[in-house]
Amino acid sequence: MKNTYKDAGYTYTINRLQETARTFRNLGDAYGETNQKQTGFKRQLILAADILEECVAMNLDAKAPDKQERREFERKCMAMGISVKDVKLVDGKRREILVTAKTFMKGCVSERVLRETVSSVFKAKFFSNQDNRVIINEEPDQYVFYQENRFRILSGMARKCKEEENTSGDNFLLKKLNCGKMVAAIADGCGSGKRAFAESRMVIELMENCIEAGFEEKTAIDLINSAYIAGTTFNNPVTMDMSIIDCQAGVINCIKLGAVSTFIKRENWVEIIKSTTLPMGVLEQVDYDCTTKKLYDGNYIIMISDGVLDNLSGINKEEQMVEIINNINVKKPAGIAKKILEESLKNHNMEAFDDCTVMVLGVFDTYVNV
Repeated sequence: MKNTYKDAGYTYTINRLQETARTFRNLGDAYGETNQKQTGFKRQLILAADILEECVAMNLDAKAPDKQERREFERKCMAMGISVKDVKLVDGKRREILVTAKTFMKGCVSERVLRETVSSVFKAKFFSNQDNRVIINEEPDQYVFYQENRFRILSGMARKCKEEENTSGDNFLLKKLNCGKMVAAIADGCGSGKRAFAESRMVIELMENCIEAGFEEKTAIDLINSAYIAGTTFNNPVTMDMSIIDCQAGVINCIKLGAVSTFIKRENWVEIIKSTTLPMGVLEQVDYDCTTKKLYDGNYIIMISDGVLDNLSGINKEEQMVEIINNINVKKPAGIAKKILEESLKNHNMEAFDDCTVMVLGVFDTYVNV
């Protein structure tokens, strides 16, 4: 009866999610029919429905391991004093394993023991969800583990405010996602000082909240742009430069809204990713460029705000930046970022023409020499 009740509760939850998704979609359609000029709210309702349906699909895709793996896993856990109540696998670009477990008696076992057992049985390295309890006790709880990524990303930052300003108008986001992606973004508010800081911070915080909620990056941009235009407090444009790295496939998607070029330092050359789009908050239908590139071991992604290029003299500032990057022999991302900012400031008497932000991401393939 216990298992039947559990299955019934699971089915009820899935059905509720599906019904909620249908409700959001129907509301979006109804709103669109009565408010043809205001499409932003309709898009938000439809996008919310998409997210709920994606959650349902992910839960329905979860499956049990084969009998041999299940028996081996339960046997090893039992030897460690852990009783396994349920095991589910979600297969995607990398595996996700959900374990419901407790201890036999009133004692406690470290969650690390369960993670190591998962890695041993399922033949891959796994890391723990940040929300996992650090111990396993007599109360059953679910523990989530994600397969480790092939590509390791190291990051470094260097920043400087515009001269005579104490607050930078630039804000940034650097976040590792449970789906195996790394998101890096720089938002640059119009002008400098506290107002520009507040506007770019709002955009970055909204982006972080949307990503944590599970929204796909382009969907998040649509939502944020609609919210930004509809708002009354802030009305200045904000540029957004976002890089999404698939740490399993080694692929980067660069999404730009009015942002300056991104540079990828390859083995013997530097690639430039350009854009001619408008900033966020200018058009109701958001305008952005999306470029996809393959990454390899030892590549570096250099993202900058426009102030870094503004410090350079001459017309072809991007080629000057390529020369600066090519002449840097430092390997650590933080060192590269610091050196780029220093070389930029040298061209402007060590003073910042505008707020400057340099973000460097180093890409390292853990399969190399394995």
